[in-house]
Amino acid sequence: MPRLQCRAQEVPEHGTAPCHQICRRARSCGLQLTADLKFDWALPPGEPVAVAVSGGADSFALLHVLHEKNVPIIALTVDHGLRPEAAYEAAKVAEWCAARGISHETLVWTSAAHPRESGGLPQRHEVPDRAAPVRDERSKGNLQANARTARYRLLCDACNRLGLETLVTAHTADDQAETVFMRLRRGSGQGLAGMPETRLIAGGAGEPVTLYRPLLGVRRTETQSYAEAHDLPVSYDPSNEDDRFERVRIRALLAALEQQDLLTVEALCRTAEEAAELNRIEAARNVEASQIYMRKSHVDASVQFLESFSSNSGFQDGAVIEAVHAVSGSSTMPTRYGDLFHNDAGQIETVGRRYSVSTISGVILAYGLHDAFIFREPAALLGRAGGAGGFEPIAVKAGEKHLYDRRFIVHVPEGIAEVTVIKPLGALIPRDIATSTLDRKRISTLPCLTRGDALSHIPAACQDFIAAALSGWKQAEAFLDNVGTFKADSLLEERFSGRVIRF
Repeated sequence: MPRLQCRAQEVPEHGTAPCHQICRRARSCGLQLTADLKFDWALPPGEPVAVAVSGGADSFALLHVLHEKNVPIIALTVDHGLRPEAAYEAAKVAEWCAARGISHETLVWTSAAHPRESGGLPQRHEVPDRAAPVRDERSKGNLQANARTARYRLLCDACNRLGLETLVTAHTADDQAETVFMRLRRGSGQGLAGMPETRLIAGGAGEPVTLYRPLLGVRRTETQSYAEAHDLPVSYDPSNEDDRFERVRIRALLAALEQQDLLTVEALCRTAEEAAELNRIEAARNVEASQIYMRKSHVDASVQFLESFSSNSGFQDGAVIEAVHAVSGSSTMPTRYGDLFHNDAGQIETVGRRYSVSTISGVILAYGLHDAFIFREPAALLGRAGGAGGFEPIAVKAGEKHLYDRRFIVHVPEGIAEVTVIKPLGALIPRDIATSTLDRKRISTLPCLTRGDALSHIPAACQDFIAAALSGWKQAEAFLDNVGTFKADSLLEERFSGRVIRF
C-alpha cells in the first residue's frame, strides 16, 4: 500500500496565513478506489448526532457517508491551537459543510488565561478550559494526552449546548489495534479490551453523551480510498508522522509487523474483543463480591471492606483494584493487586483499632484485623513535602457546576461572593490536625468553597461527618461557625461501574 503523502498545497482564502496542506492520493499510484464504505449503523433512523471531524480522511469519509445517508448531523471540529495551519484546516471543513447545508462549528482550545483571537473565521467558539483555570494545560505533561482530554471535553460541552445525545467519531480498526498494542506494551490487563463501540462520556460536570464509534471494523486504507474516490478535501496533520509521539512509533512498528505477516490489525482487534468479554465476566464477579464484602460511603466517596484483606474473605482482587480506582479520582487503573501493599506508610489508630497504612495511586489503604478502608490520600490534594503537587483551586461563579477531583460534582449555590474558589477542606485546616486521625484524613479531601483563606461553604451531606471528625480540635466551633452548605454529588458509584468517563 503506497504511503499517504501530501501532494498539493492550496493557499487559504483567509489572508496571508501559512499554506493549508491538502492530502490527496494520486490515482496514478495504482490504488483501487472504494466508492462505498460499509459499516453497521446502530442508531435509530432520524436521530440527530454530532460528528467529530478533524479534516483527516477517516472523519471526512464518515461525514460524507452520513450526509449521503441523510443522517441529521452537526459537524464539530476542534482547533487545538497547536499548529498555525489548524484554523484554516477547520475553515476548510466548515466551507465544505456550508456548501452542502451541513451545520458546522469549530471549537477552539484555549486556556482561561490565554484566549485566542478567532481571526474572522467561520463560526468559531472560543471555549476557555475552565477545568484548569490557573494554568495552560497545553504546556503541562503529555501534550497528546492533554489535547485528547481537551478535545473530548469541548465536544461533550458542545453536545450539551446543542441538545445532542450522541457523538460519533471515526476511530478505525487501525486505531483500535494501535491502542491495544500500546496498552500491551505497558503490561495492561483490562486495557487490552481497547475502545468499546459505545460508551458514555462527559465533559467535566456536564451531562453524559453517548460516544459511538461505527468504523471500528473498517481499515484506515478503506477510508483513505473512499475519501480519494469522492474527492474530499482531506487535510494532512504532520504530527501523524512525528515519531516523538508513541502512537506514531507504534503505527510504524505495526505496519512493519503486518507486512511480514507477524502480527496483524485483525488479530489485535480480535484480542480486544476477547479481552472485553473477559472484562465483562470479571466485572460481574466484582459486583457480586462488592455487594457482600464492601460498604460504600457517598459522603466522602470512600470504601470500607467488612473483612480484613488478609482473611480468607473471598472477595475478588479485582474488586479491590476497582475500589482503589473509584476512590482515587484517577483516569487509569492500578496495574496489579500485589502492588497495593508494597508502599508501607506506617500505622494509624481510630476508635481503638490500629490499622496498617499503605498508599498507592493517590489513595490510602488502611487495613486492620477485622476490616479495611480505602479513601483519598490527603497529600495528593494538599501537596506533598516540599510543596510538590496539590489541587489547583477552581474559581467559580454562582449557579455553576464543577467537577472536583473526578469524585464529586459541586453545585455552586446562588448568591455567593464574586471571588469564590473550590479547594480541599484540608487546605484550610492546620496540616497536623487535618491528618491526625483516619476520619480527619477522610474529610480533608472533601471539596469546600472559600473566600480568600476563609471557609464559606461545605457539602450539605457531610456536615455531621465533618463536625464529628473535628471534635476535640479547639478551633472547630469557630472554624464551622456561620458556614453555608452546597450540594455535592458523589461519583463513587459512577466510577465503580465505569459507566461514564469524564474528561
